[in-house]
Amino acid sequence: MTGARSLPVAPLGWLSGLLPFTAVLICTVISMQQALIPQCLPLIEGCTTVSATGRHGAPYFIFKAMVIPSGVILMGFWVVSGLWCLELGRRLAGISLLIAGLVGAGFLIVYATFLGSDGMWYDWLRRFGARMFFALTAFAQLLLTAGAWTGLAPRRPLALRVMLGLCVVQLLIGLASLPAPLALADPDAIQNIVEWNYGLAMLLFFPVAGELLREQRLRLALVRATAGTRS
Repeated sequence: MTGARSLPVAPLGWLSGLLPFTAVLICTVISMQQALIPQCLPLIEGCTTVSATGRHGAPYFIFKAMVIPSGVILMGFWVVSGLWCLELGRRLAGISLLIAGLVGAGFLIVYATFLGSDGMWYDWLRRFGARMFFALTAFAQLLLTAGAWTGLAPRRPLALRVMLGLCVVQLLIGLASLPAPLALADPDAIQNIVEWNYGLAMLLFFPVAGELLREQRLRLALVRATAGTRS
């Protein structure tokens, strides 16, 4: 005899954002305490990069131990989100975000794996992995927002509106960063500030999307097989 049960999928969204956020926060604090990076407010001062917080010492291991699993969790989030968009009738958005999200999460794993490794090839993999993660993840987030915006019309939950706002914030940060290095004396600091704030907006998107999934009461179906006995 078979029995079916289900698990909520909202935690996939929460973990996809909160786990890497916590990893970067812990690594930043420890790296500052151990004088591995300057002590400042990176979101405002841009004194260091996100990568530098997990490149040396104990943070090197903490960063990998938390970010690599978050990439796997992120893949699960995109699978659920893509299937949900298909159920809403948004076929193109669902398939596109599924591909972009999975590939982007894969590049996050590549980035975290080679962070701190020596060599030109490893450095290229780290940089390329980070850039592709940011680009593809932002694209997937936009597709998810657009698909849900249309699919849930005319009643659009607050969480969906916040998701749209976070996508707009990322776009504005990206556009504002283009002329800034040409006009300011320290382009590296500007680039770091953009990286920190852009990344924060991107990570905040996932818990909000998890809340949307919770509101839609999405659950992951599980099938449990049980052996029947004859009396």
